[in-house]
Amino acid sequence: MHYPSNEPVIVLKYFAYHNKYWSLYLPQTMKAKTNAYPYNYGKLIGSIGCSFPLRTMVLLLLSLLIFDNTCFVVVESFLNNNDSCRHNKRDTLTAPFATIFHSTIPTTSTRRTSLFQERRQARRWNGNYKHASKKLSDMPKSKKIMLNLTANGVTKTLLKKRMETLQHVLTKAMIWKLFMDDYPNLEIELDIGDPDYLPDVVGTTTSTSNHTEISFWGESGRMKVHKALDLMRRYPRAHIVHCRWGIDVESYMGPFVEYLETELYGEDTSWWKGKFSFASLPLEVWEFIDEDTMTIFIERSDLKWEELDLSRLVFNRTTTACEDQS
Repeated sequence: MHYPSNEPVIVLKYFAYHNKYWSLYLPQTMKAKTNAYPYNYGKLIGSIGCSFPLRTMVLLLLSLLIFDNTCFVVVESFLNNNDSCRHNKRDTLTAPFATIFHSTIPTTSTRRTSLFQERRQARRWNGNYKHASKKLSDMPKSKKIMLNLTANGVTKTLLKKRMETLQHVLTKAMIWKLFMDDYPNLEIELDIGDPDYLPDVVGTTTSTSNHTEISFWGESGRMKVHKALDLMRRYPRAHIVHCRWGIDVESYMGPFVEYLETELYGEDTSWWKGKFSFASLPLEVWEFIDEDTMTIFIERSDLKWEELDLSRLVFNRTTTACEDQS
């Protein structure tokens, strides 16, 4: 094929499978575009817009470029005033001097891979991929889950709410297991109709007159001192158990005793017929659970216990000492 001298020529190469390609040599007819940027793809379309056969061929190549995800286009522009120079330049054109136009239209292969899969692959490639742990100690606070725990052959279903610590839920189960033999109808988070409080663990008894009385009240985790005194006044015959994990008994029993010494000063405390127990669990609550069978095997000897004795309050001791001196 012969090319006119001193006239720019644009070569459109289409690479496809099996390393085959087709070349289309298009003489540029407009003199105003002789100094155009050599790799401007838009100039190519503008220069051949008046030729219907050439435009058809270019559109055919563009359609192949769009629908085939393995092709790319290399556009070269040079002066062909020397045939040998033109052929040498075309054959020795290297990658740094070629402009590669990639199709921005999503292809079939990109549509098959979702953004979630790409991020998951990236995490695995970066070494950050980690299988979700099923251990109780690795359970996040934000997770909501149902736990089926068994103690002494009885199974209870506990709901761990979102943003509720697993220790709080398991401590309820520990109290239930420790006192279920003493109070056979012990329940977890049973609404007894109290207008202000919902017990973590509660036990009831029914008298001969069909009157229901609270015999056991269990509290897991933190409890304010005024709530503890309210429970004593509302249920003066109940056994109240306050159990916490990973903290010394004296650190939360002491402030309550000081509060009682202030609130009960000069008051006759003979109305209190119940029992108030404080217990401290080790920090690793889940160590007392067999995670394969979800069975609780804790015993009372595994905890540290303290009992509230109203007769040992400071104002009671002071009053008794004064009476002895008189």
